[in-house]
Amino acid sequence: MSKLTESKAGPLSKDIKAIVLANVIAVVSLVAFAAMGMGIATVATGESLFQGL
Repeated sequence: MSKLTESKAGPLSKDIKAIVLANVIAVVSLVAFAAMGMGIATVATGESLFQGL
């Protein structure tokens, strides 16, 4: 019988954790920049962006 070959690739869990962490950082930074932009727009126009809600 031939010996089964073993994969030399590392575990996927570390790669998945790195991808999820990068995506979480990206989403948090997008939310922060959106909030900052809305704050600047509110100060510049003097009107609340949520006035029509």
